[in-house]
Amino acid sequence: MDAQALLLLTVALLTVYIVGIGGTTAAAIGAWDAWRRRETGTANLDPQQGEVVLVAPALPRLVRAMRVAGWIAFLPALVLALFANSGYPWLAPLTVLLMVGLNAFYFTAVQGIGEQLALTSDGFRCGPHGARIVLWIHVTDLMGAHIGPFRGVRMSEGSEWQDPKTVPNVIFYRLNRALVRPRKSPLSRLTGLTYFDGVIRNRFGVLTQDLMQAMRTCHRRALDEEARRLRRPRP
Repeated sequence: MDAQALLLLTVALLTVYIVGIGGTTAAAIGAWDAWRRRETGTANLDPQQGEVVLVAPALPRLVRAMRVAGWIAFLPALVLALFANSGYPWLAPLTVLLMVGLNAFYFTAVQGIGEQLALTSDGFRCGPHGARIVLWIHVTDLMGAHIGPFRGVRMSEGSEWQDPKTVPNVIFYRLNRALVRPRKSPLSRLTGLTYFDGVIRNRFGVLTQDLMQAMRTCHRRALDEEARRLRRPRP
């Protein structure tokens, strides 16, 4: 492949990356702003009277597809710009500067993006309607934590001292693996999510402590109801 063809291929991949990641960044900022301006009331986290749905700012399906295409083009574009276009010395520093800046804006913007959470008396569902429901009676452990860019800290319990700089923002949950087989994504396995089977990122505008307390209350009610059902005499 000649130099001009390599340059055209590099520019094409860079364009896909810029459109995908830059478009996702702009969409995330817009979604967060629209979510912030929504009408809100007092959050009721008790699902005894019906399903409680907590909404988080989310990306449209088309934007999610653009993001995947952008990240697929990221590495080939970077490699070609650094090593395959020696006749254009300006391309490598321009590409690195562009990617560093755009990635910084992207990761800042998507921090507020999350998934819808629905709480019911039987379980909870993280994601759009139709996603898999996790039953309370299958949950064995719930733990709040603060996940930052470089570290994670477990949420304090009870009267323990809470570092104000590590406000909890996620809830981990573990399932009874004797009853269910958790479905883990390759990303969760790669990031070391082995003891816990799932994570709920709190992007709902409520305190993580309040959400944790509500989930533990639902969990306890479900276990008590299941215990009463098992103790009932058979006819």
